[in-house]
Amino acid sequence: AGRKGDAASCSYAAVEQWCEQNERAKLVEQDKGVKDHTVYVVSDWMIDSETKWVTYVLTSEKLTTNLWHIKESGMPVILCVDTTHRLVAEGHSVFVCGVRDIAQKFHKVAYGVQHSDKAVAPNAHMLRMVAKEYLRVKERMQ
Repeated sequence: AGRKGDAASCSYAAVEQWCEQNERAKLVEQDKGVKDHTVYVVSDWMIDSETKWVTYVLTSEKLTTNLWHIKESGMPVILCVDTTHRLVAEGHSVFVCGVRDIAQKFHKVAYGVQHSDKAVAPNAHMLRMVAKEYLRVKERMQ
């Protein structure tokens, strides 16, 4: 058993390793196949144990396609985003992003974890990652 700080460093290293192993590109490269409901980590995630910066987004082809369907329906796309702070001892926030359809039903697009819900930088970075995935799926769907 190490000091409390050592455990935190191991946790960051484990999360970083998990993100690396579950990036979409890595899953495709390993020929594990990315099916519609396969959850993967969007590239450009950031984890730093020294600054306690944690930002990563999880989605799937199906979830990202929810955004594409709303856009293709002609409705204006309004992303609904919420973060909940302090669900874990480290104080990281859980991020949920989705869109609403004409019947006001909420359709999830992505989930994520970030180090703070009070800082603009992680929120903006997570939204850029969601937008990047939308553009990739849009290209595939056309």
